[in-house]
Parts: sequence; structure tokens; C-alpha cells
Amino acid sequence: MRRFALLAVTLGLVAAAPVPEKKDELKKFAGDWVFASWEQAGQQLPEENLSQAKWSVKGNKYTFEMGPNKEEGTIKLDPAKKPATIDLTITSGSDKGKEQLGIYRVERDGIVFCLARPGDKERPTAFAAKDDNGHMLLTIKRAKKDD
Repeated sequence: MRRFALLAVTLGLVAAAPVPEKKDELKKFAGDWVFASWEQAGQQLPEENLSQAKWSVKGNKYTFEMGPNKEEGTIKLDPAKKPATIDLTITSGSDKGKEQLGIYRVERDGIVFCLARPGDKERPTAFAAKDDNGHMLLTIKRAKKDD
């Protein structure tokens, strides 16, 4: 009987372990961002395109712009998964109506994403953008006031 009580207490402690709140995690994404790197299907995005790319987040909504192209949508995070997951639901732009699945990690000076192509049903499992998977590996950094 003692073993059962100890097991119940242990399980209770494990269940009560703190899990990052999704709203708190989303606050880390708030604000304006620029792209430090962008690799897709094994190829680096040219610098002239990279310098035009901007991402901003307010609440659970995002806006992505690259030159004349603009996309908007919503973000859903699950920081409890390993690796943490991100789902983008695209509400405007050329991929309107599609979902984009990915993984992310927050680093000291930015956020790294690995995203599947919009509409793909399989989420990346590693931070890699090889030519055979078509994934995008992106690093964003906070925009400076003069960006």
C-alpha cells in the first residue's frame, strides 16, 4: 500500500511540473523581426531578397512581407512538445487558406524555425532544409529601430 501511495505522490508531482504557458511563449514572438538567414531546400536565399523580408507579430497574428508580397495569418504554438511546434494558418496572400507546420526554438538573440511548405501535412522533425524535403530553415532577429 505504501508503494502505491508513493507512486501516486510521485505521479502527482510529475503532473504538476510547470509547462510553459502558450500565451507566455507567444509574448517572446511579439514585435518586429528581420531575417538573419533563410535556407530553403538546401539553397540560401539571395541577400537582396533576405534584406527585404520582414515579419511582425501582434498577439497571435503575424504579417510577413517580402518586397511587394504580403502574407497574414495566425500563430499557434505548443512549447511543451519536443521540439516545440508552430502552426501558421495563412489568412491572406498567395497561400491563403493553407496551414504551414513547423518547429521552432527560441535562442538568446533570435528564433529559429523549420517550416514545411504551405499545405504540406508533415511537420519537420529536425532543423534541416535539405533539397529532398523542401523545408525552410529561418533565423529571425529583432528589428532595430532604423530597420
